[in-house]
Amino acid sequence: MRAPCVVVALVLAGSGVARAAPETMTRQQIIDLAKPAVDYSYWWGHGCWRTDGTQHGSCSGSCPDCTHTGSYGADCSGFVAKVWQVPGPSPVTENSHPYSTRDFRYSETHWDQIPRDQAQLADAFVYRNSSNTGGHIVLYESGDPWGDLWTYEARGCSYGIVHNLRTLTSSYVAIIRHNLESTPTQGTLQGVIYEDQGNGDMSVRIPGATVQVEDGPAASARDNDAFWSFQLDPGGYTVTAAAPGYQPASRSCTVTAGAETWCSIGLTRSCQPDCSGRQCGPDPVCGTDCGSCPAGHQCQQGQCVCQPDCTGLECGPDPVCGTDCGGCPDGHQCQQGQCVCQPDCTGLECGPDPVCATECGQCRPGQECRPDGLCQAQPGCQPSCQGRACGPDGNCGLSCGYCLPELYCSPDGSCRPLPAEQGKLYGYVLKLFRREGSGEPLLAGPAARARVRLPDQRTLLTDENGYYEVLLAAGDVELIASLEGAEPGSFHCRVVAGQAVECPLLVFFDLAGRKNVSGGCSSSGPAGAGSALLLLLVLALARRRH
Repeated sequence: MRAPCVVVALVLAGSGVARAAPETMTRQQIIDLAKPAVDYSYWWGHGCWRTDGTQHGSCSGSCPDCTHTGSYGADCSGFVAKVWQVPGPSPVTENSHPYSTRDFRYSETHWDQIPRDQAQLADAFVYRNSSNTGGHIVLYESGDPWGDLWTYEARGCSYGIVHNLRTLTSSYVAIIRHNLESTPTQGTLQGVIYEDQGNGDMSVRIPGATVQVEDGPAASARDNDAFWSFQLDPGGYTVTAAAPGYQPASRSCTVTAGAETWCSIGLTRSCQPDCSGRQCGPDPVCGTDCGSCPAGHQCQQGQCVCQPDCTGLECGPDPVCGTDCGGCPDGHQCQQGQCVCQPDCTGLECGPDPVCATECGQCRPGQECRPDGLCQAQPGCQPSCQGRACGPDGNCGLSCGYCLPELYCSPDGSCRPLPAEQGKLYGYVLKLFRREGSGEPLLAGPAARARVRLPDQRTLLTDENGYYEVLLAAGDVELIASLEGAEPGSFHCRVVAGQAVECPLLVFFDLAGRKNVSGGCSSSGPAGAGSALLLLLVLALARRRH
């Protein structure tokens, strides 16, 4: 057994003193020194190993505060300095550590920096961090200097000295040892991987294809042009290429020292897929995937079809495809995907609305709700008209009196002069009955709580005597009177600014069920005179119209 390696102290000449060039070496000699070091332990600040592959030693912990056992091993800079034999000849069994990664990165003692893509067998790649506290250096063997490359390196405490395929960041720079033997010892085996179409055309490349040298290194064809290359010893090699969707193929080529040997390989497709007009799923020929669909879509006959999701929705668009999830019935609106009933209390004061059965209001105390949704005084209700001269009382809703034609009833129950810019329409809605087959009215009476619809769609209700009044802007208007059991009818009256116009309306009931409506206007006069002539006017109009 050989003795442990001995630490050799090296005294380097100071600045300004010429350093002797290292002895001439070939690139292969450097590699031959590196190979026996594989599997020896990582040893911080040291550099030595045996050539018989024994006494590897071990490393534990985190360097530089790591623990090493045994007498052999190296760290990254000690390893490269030893195989490069710089600054001078040194047996691999003798321990030495003349340089750090800082020396290799920032000085040119026995080496020079070169472009990274010009690196060759036995050159090195070195990195030093910006804080100048640590770095790494590897010995280059072959492969893409900017991609996958084979290296020898003292990689770290948990790895030791290894021969491995790896990639390096762009922070690494390439360096070449001085005084290398110019006679090349290796040659370049290179080529491209292309699609073999049977006509010699190599224009369709297959980037990413795997290229494997039998019993040797492997690489991936370059992304842009599917190029690959290896630095190999002279001799014959079998290279195999493979890629998904293609039949693997091999080719035997011979490497000559110092020469470039092209060994391009063509691959034939396992099948010719046809994805014409297809967005997704397998093609019908090879079963090759033609694409996948986005979320919320399913592949149906090669097309991505949106799958609506109406879960929990009654109406409106679904949130995925915008497909209509359904419509709502009459009287309902779609709100956040649900059909919500829209109550219609038009013309109703109380009771349920006819659409949603929503309560339309409550009658005052002393009033009761009629079947048609209007409030009427309960039998025996005593009106409370204190302080009111007109309009409904606050208890039974019965009239507290009427104003003169030239006055109008304000909301507070007082009679006030007509405004100059508006006119007053007033009158009664009366019911007239006639026998079947007879044109003459048999009986007339007030239409209590009848509805009078105004041009702006507001609805007034007559009081218990069938009376109404309203202020409107000057002009011709149409009033529509209606009462449950009678067909609505309309009549035109003219509103005069600052004046009152009497506009009575009639509702006819045929005893056999036929219904008719008519009405008429008259100029305003004293309240008593108008009321006294009303029935005669109604009867005259009835005779004239029917």
